[in-house]
Amino acid sequence: MPSQEGAGDQNPSGGMPAASLHISGPVIRENQYVRMGAYHTLDIEPNRDVRIEKLEGWDSVARSRVEEAIVPGRGAEVAAVVCGEGTAAFCLLSQHMTIVPHRISMSIPRKAAAAGTSQHEKGLGKFYAQIFESFLRHIPYNAPSLRAIVIASPGWIRDAVFDYLSAEALKRGDKPLQKALKEKVLKVHISSAHVHSLVEVLKSPEVSHQLKEAKFAKEGIALDRFFKMLGSDENRAWYGPDHVRLASERGAIGTLLISDDLFRSSDPATRKKYVAMVEAVQSKGGEVIMFSSMHESGQQLNQLTGIAAILTFPLDVEVVEAEEKEEEEERKRREQAEADAES
Repeated sequence: MPSQEGAGDQNPSGGMPAASLHISGPVIRENQYVRMGAYHTLDIEPNRDVRIEKLEGWDSVARSRVEEAIVPGRGAEVAAVVCGEGTAAFCLLSQHMTIVPHRISMSIPRKAAAAGTSQHEKGLGKFYAQIFESFLRHIPYNAPSLRAIVIASPGWIRDAVFDYLSAEALKRGDKPLQKALKEKVLKVHISSAHVHSLVEVLKSPEVSHQLKEAKFAKEGIALDRFFKMLGSDENRAWYGPDHVRLASERGAIGTLLISDDLFRSSDPATRKKYVAMVEAVQSKGGEVIMFSSMHESGQQLNQLTGIAAILTFPLDVEVVEAEEKEEEEERKRREQAEADAES
């Protein structure tokens, strides 16, 4: 039956969506349970087999995404605690998404007179204690797949949080936590205590060096390269579907940056167009980086139409567009000449 995806169920506590997907649509082949034309809903959920067939088969991009997603032990590769004074967001980053399982927001009394200073310190103490307990509950610090734990903040908070975590781990004799804090923690400066600052985190030299093989770190680095190229040599940094297509036809693309949103278009012709572009770039030795729209870097790329390219050699947009126009006019002249000859 033709299908329409529905949202996942919300769990009773109103937290993260439960792992189920509703697919509904009209029945086009009658059976003993449902009559022809009636609407029916299927629940797709973990540990329930489902077979999905496409008349023209699955394209190369869809197959590679499925194969990538079912690699055993996928899990989170980076955990991050994005801190401000009185605020903290606990984030888990995997290949395809960023999850924020927990946030802390509490008021810290201002540092004023002598009495105020005492209240300020007590407030910070409660804040750090909450961070520690939340860290134990929401950060899988002992997981083998976790490559790094980033503690990021605009100011000094990241150092104070790390010192508190280390002191508490030592006080409690928690050897696994002590080991994780020593081997996996990276302290990174960011401009604001907001989850969007994760893009800054992933581009920072400390993190990118540690995670150079992680796909989402490559996304942030590639997007940064594109923006730098756009500023220094705009003839080698193209974006937008039409311009990137022209660059691809000329074999000029060294790195293609493309959002997975483009492969979710409701128009099959649009999806096929982008699949063909990906395959063309790969066939000519170019690199294709698929951006997840569930990561901050993917959302930034979506603001640039969802597709961009770093070229191996400079191309002038106006010159290429003039050549394209001339080729189109020549094609029309040939078609007209052939039509005249036949008549």
